[in-house]
Amino acid sequence: MLELVACSVCGELHSPDEIELAFKRPDAIAALSAIDREKFCKETEDLCAIWGKDDDSHRFFVRSLLPIKVVARSTPYNIGAWIEVSKEVFSRINELWDSDSQLHEPLYTGKLANEIPTRSGSLELNGHIQLTGPTTRPNFMISDTESTLFADQQLGVTEHQAAEYRK
Repeated sequence: MLELVACSVCGELHSPDEIELAFKRPDAIAALSAIDREKFCKETEDLCAIWGKDDDSHRFFVRSLLPIKVVARSTPYNIGAWIEVSKEVFSRINELWDSDSQLHEPLYTGKLANEIPTRSGSLELNGHIQLTGPTTRPNFMISDTESTLFADQQLGVTEHQAAEYRK
C-alpha cells in the first residue's frame, strides 16, 4: 500500500514519489546543445561524462540521492541529483557499480552538479558520496556547513518544505 503524507501547511495528501525532485542530467550537460551533447558526452541513466579538449578538462558525474530528514516521516525525502567527481573516483565507482563490495568503500568527495531551485547557491556545494549497494543509488551528504542544504540534511524539514523543492 502506498504511503501518503500530509502537508503540514496546506493539509493535502501527496505520494512521496510525486513530490521528490529529480534531475535527469547534471546542469553542465543540460546546458549543452543537442549537437554538443552528442559530440562531447557519454551518458547513461547513472553515469555521465563530458570530454574536454585534454585529459585535465574532462568532467565526470554520478547520479546520487541527497537524503533529507522530514519531520514526522519515517523515510527521508530524496533529491535525485548529480555529483561531479574526479576521474579516479568516477573510475572506481564505475568499476564497483554492480558489486556488493562497494558497501565497504570509503566516502568519496564530490560537488553538487545541479542548482536546487529553492536553494540558491547550491550548485558546486561540496560533500561526500557513500556507495549504498548495487541496486541503489549512492547517497550524497553536503559538507559545506554554511549552506541551507547542509542544515536541511542535518536538522530536517517539514512536509511543506519538502514539497517546495519541486516548485
